[in-house]
Amino acid sequence: MEKSQHKFDDLFDDQKFLDVLQGAEKLELVSFISKLPIPIAIIENEGIFLGINQNFADIYESDALYLMGKKLSSVSTVVHAYYIEALNDFKSQSHLQLVENEFYSKGHFYILNFKSLRDVDRKLIAVIVVCTDVTRLKRRERVLIQNNQKLHDHLYIDQTTGVNNRRALERFLKQNFVGTKRENYSFLKIDLDDFKKFNQLNSYTYGDELLTSIAQLFHDEIAQDNAILYRLNSASFVVVLEKCTPWSALTVAERLRHKMMKENIRFEADSEEILTISIGIYHPQAHNNFNELDIIEQIDIAVQQAKSQGKNSIFVLD
Repeated sequence: MEKSQHKFDDLFDDQKFLDVLQGAEKLELVSFISKLPIPIAIIENEGIFLGINQNFADIYESDALYLMGKKLSSVSTVVHAYYIEALNDFKSQSHLQLVENEFYSKGHFYILNFKSLRDVDRKLIAVIVVCTDVTRLKRRERVLIQNNQKLHDHLYIDQTTGVNNRRALERFLKQNFVGTKRENYSFLKIDLDDFKKFNQLNSYTYGDELLTSIAQLFHDEIAQDNAILYRLNSASFVVVLEKCTPWSALTVAERLRHKMMKENIRFEADSEEILTISIGIYHPQAHNNFNELDIIEQIDIAVQQAKSQGKNSIFVLD
């Protein structure tokens, strides 16, 4: 295909082709370009087909002879719009030779190459349109994207809750937590109080189902904030808040704590004990030369301080 394209370029750079174009009869022109192995059409400045081969006509389930003399706009409004853009570019830039676009038609993806055809004085005579079917390439790209997404999900998404996992948090910190940008972030570590006991009284299967519901609860609650939710381990989540004041971070923590209490998740049906959360808050400073593991350690200290005050508590680590 590339070799054919090179031959095609050489052919239309030849001044002799202009003579053929200007002097050829309708059938001669169709016969001439029908020998080319790729979909091709020649369009005059008014948007009318001067020449077209059957490969091009097949894209629109039509006949090459029938389309001769017809307007491009009657065949495809999309391609015609691209043609007008290319035509204007060719007219405003006398040395411009090629404009590329992409379009979709009847289950196929095509690359459109518009090539200017000029005389020796650089006057635009016509525009050559070449279509390349790239459907297979597009499908391969789609499969590659899907596979990359699967790999990303496997590496960075918690398989139980569907939220970002610890590896995703560490990657985020490596990429964003640098220099003065450290002050842009606040961290909330959320621990489910006595969750091991809850699993023992119920079941780990139910515990996993509950973790999924709790993750969704947290996600929905912080949806309006500039925040990202991560699951750190079995009973811990982390919320990263960007450009958030200490007071705003504390407000988010209080909202999450009260939201969890309202769920009224009992350890046992006949028990008054409900599942609560403890939250540690940490605001890094620019002078703190911490890496991602240091941040995780600091938020762990913060939540342990919260737990030392009793369950269902919040602690801000200075």
